[in-house]
Amino acid sequence: MSYKKILSVFSVFFLFAAFFAGCSAKMSRHYEGLKAKLDAGDYSAAVKYVDGAKKIYGNKNILLFYLDSGLVNHLAKNYADSSKSFDAAKQTFEDYYQKSISAGAASFAFNDNSLPYYGNDYERAHTTVYEALNYILNGDDNEAVVEARQSDTMFKTFSINAGGKNLYKDDGFIRYFMGLVYENGGYLNDAHLSYFMALKAYKSGLADVGVPQDLIDDAYTTALLLGMNERAQDIKKEYPSAEKILIPRGYGECVIMDFNGYIPEKISRIFEYGLYDIWHFVDEVKVDDAEKQEFAKARSISRSVFASDYIKVVFPEYKNVPNKIVSFNADANGSLKDAYRVQDLSDIAKKCLQDDIGKIYAKTIARAAVKYVVGKTVSQAVEKNTSKGWGALTQVAFNVYQAASEDADTRGWEILPENILMARFFLPAGENDVTINFTGSGGETLKSENIKVSVREGKKNFVAVRSALR
Repeated sequence: MSYKKILSVFSVFFLFAAFFAGCSAKMSRHYEGLKAKLDAGDYSAAVKYVDGAKKIYGNKNILLFYLDSGLVNHLAKNYADSSKSFDAAKQTFEDYYQKSISAGAASFAFNDNSLPYYGNDYERAHTTVYEALNYILNGDDNEAVVEARQSDTMFKTFSINAGGKNLYKDDGFIRYFMGLVYENGGYLNDAHLSYFMALKAYKSGLADVGVPQDLIDDAYTTALLLGMNERAQDIKKEYPSAEKILIPRGYGECVIMDFNGYIPEKISRIFEYGLYDIWHFVDEVKVDDAEKQEFAKARSISRSVFASDYIKVVFPEYKNVPNKIVSFNADANGSLKDAYRVQDLSDIAKKCLQDDIGKIYAKTIARAAVKYVVGKTVSQAVEKNTSKGWGALTQVAFNVYQAASEDADTRGWEILPENILMARFFLPAGENDVTINFTGSGGETLKSENIKVSVREGKKNFVAVRSALR
């Protein structure tokens, strides 16, 4: 191949690299604008903003489009549209699963941003929470139960698909929430099982969240109501604080859920490594069959005459999104009820990334090495067949390409909450005025929201809000 043909091929690579870098910047600006609308509480504007940005998401990020559309429509109380988008997201997750198994090698040419965004299991799991709430808030408790059953199947699938090796296997909060959904639908046996599994999941799960007292009482109470006295005794033995709690006659239960803050943002962090020094790490990392050939090539060239050179490597890491709101309390009929934390998505996201980081390191390093050495080899060939000036120019061009194309995959469902807070208390049947006070780290009230809760006797009455103060 002549040096002109080589440079022609390279120019195509460079255009692709520039394209993916530009897409990443557009998505970053998009989320800045979307969060500004969410912070202002203008959810209708957020819906229009996401709908109008479908081209910005593009085919590679269509999953994120469906996820964002589902969430903003939920916040705007467009429950049917929200469920439609979440259903599309679920189908996309399913379609992507098989592709993701064999897609690792495809990202070697440029970077992981050249692949579709496949999503994380914890993102898939939380779509079921929003969908169940869509049905409940739209007055359809039975459809919410269907969503709870799908959630049970989903966790079984997670474990089977990954051979039990995936870090995110279960979720105490989702099990707890779905127990409330089952109980509200009149499925007491399913509710107890969900509560019981939630107790286990909170203890063994990723999120650093204590077992909620309300959950303990739910598991204990439903065991007693089902005549499972031995199970109830076991729960009481492990959790001596367990109490039998029943909704008083003439009352219903208010369940307030606050989706607080934003999940941490992924950012790129740049490092520089010597080719020779980094490969002992790659040698120790197991890779998929689809990637073995690329890794073998990278290992080989790294031990070539260029082994003493240095390369730029970019890895993803999480950066917390500022949020002054720590918790909330609910003022109902002059009585204050404090919220408690039921989910920590920030903790889950960081631990999942940390679990994947070894493979990300190896793959990123190998890819960067391939690009660098190819550029070095081509520039030497051009210099040999033409002149030193052409060789130097070719090397500069490849260096620019390597810098432009080597970028961390920082995509994610950025408008998920940082954590989820809950408060539960009894209210008289009928219309009730409730004030939600969002509080800071010192317990001070930062802002308040007045809501009306229509309480059904003997039922759980859900209220969903979101909070963020940056």
